[in-house]
Amino acid sequence: MDPNCAFDRVAVVGTGGYGWHFLCALLATKRLYVRAVTSATETDTQPGLAKQSGLVKQKRTDKQKRLAKLREMGAEIVEYSEATSEAFAAAFTGIHTVVSAVGLSGVTSQIAMIDGALATGVRWFIPSEFGVAHYASAWMPFPSPLAPKTDVDQYLREHAQPRGLAHTIIYTGLALDYLDPASIGLKLASRSATLVGRGGTPVSFTPAHNVVQLVCNIVQRPNEMMNRTIRFAASTHKMRELIKVATNGEHGEHVKIVCVEEAKAKFCELAKRQDPRAFQIYSRLLIEEGLGQINHMNEPLDNAIFPDIDAEPVRTTLERLIENTHGEPHEQIKPTPAHRTSTAKSVTDGLGRRFRDLNL
Repeated sequence: MDPNCAFDRVAVVGTGGYGWHFLCALLATKRLYVRAVTSATETDTQPGLAKQSGLVKQKRTDKQKRLAKLREMGAEIVEYSEATSEAFAAAFTGIHTVVSAVGLSGVTSQIAMIDGALATGVRWFIPSEFGVAHYASAWMPFPSPLAPKTDVDQYLREHAQPRGLAHTIIYTGLALDYLDPASIGLKLASRSATLVGRGGTPVSFTPAHNVVQLVCNIVQRPNEMMNRTIRFAASTHKMRELIKVATNGEHGEHVKIVCVEEAKAKFCELAKRQDPRAFQIYSRLLIEEGLGQINHMNEPLDNAIFPDIDAEPVRTTLERLIENTHGEPHEQIKPTPAHRTSTAKSVTDGLGRRFRDLNL
């Protein structure tokens, strides 16, 4: 008997975004019992949705269509009203493996998920990571937006694992076809870009469909994958290399450069006001600091143990996104050499010249 069969009852928390794709991929195996665990009030708690605008109603309708499709595909649907350990324990009854697919705003709720998993006898918990690890930055005057990820990882290792709940941490870097490329400064519709700093540090990238393949593969190999960290990167590139592709230029045309200190000041200003734009600036600073590379401390990548995954290079992902983006090239952007903020002039002599000087 295949020992992996002892983990054939899987629950995925979250039915939108990655959650939807994980559920579809797991159901497609035809080997697993799959349960979709979702918040009964999920659509009412999303920030920035005005009820009078009809957006909440539309999101609720979209969610009901997703749930109906999942039922049709063979998934069991379980809803919880509050993110408490008791609610999650009830939702996880009879489940062996829990895969969390909550977004960044829901990361802290995973502590209650872990407690619920422990209470009901779940054996394996895979937290919602699928990005980069959190490392503290000395310049940050307050906790990083990614700090809760560390709290969850530590809780799994120090509290849950000794009590019999295994875990697997998965880092895949950035997924340009899942996130908005503009969040890291790539404006594909106008074929322009904004770069914070020099853009010379490596960044790990894995497209969304490879992330889904990876998670589905891991779930079906518990005896190999439990109590370890998996690092998988489809490709690694510097931001300046991607900017060349995004702007279709070699000499920094249609690129705005912002110096690091200016970006830090802007981040702090927006973060104090809890402005959501602060996270975009933080993401760009994180990349410039070198923390966008999932193995920046020379940890080995685990790509070799997933030979069936045909990793798509980020250049291919970016070209695919550009092809599917509608808009006039360089609209509202003057075709002048890398235009910069005044402060940025102290750290660069123009993006195009730097490309040539470094032969990139």
